[in-house]
Amino acid sequence: MYEPTDIVRGPEAISAVAGKLLEQFGPTFRFSPVGAAVGHHGPGSLRWQAGPDGGPVAVTGTDVVEVVGGKIARLWVLLNPPES
Repeated sequence: MYEPTDIVRGPEAISAVAGKLLEQFGPTFRFSPVGAAVGHHGPGSLRWQAGPDGGPVAVTGTDVVEVVGGKIARLWVLLNPPES
């Protein structure tokens, strides 16, 4: 998984990153898809937004994947700049 500040390898490490996010933002913080995922012949993408339940959207972005042999081989987490 390629994040803006790190490269994370393996299911356990990716799970740890997700756990740290939930710890940082609290149990009501949610990631929600914006539209449908799209892709074909390997690459795919999904736009998303995140924030507390019932609260304002705190961050938006897009996840881009490369699928090889039916499994995600690479995942890039792209964060949108804050709106001004």
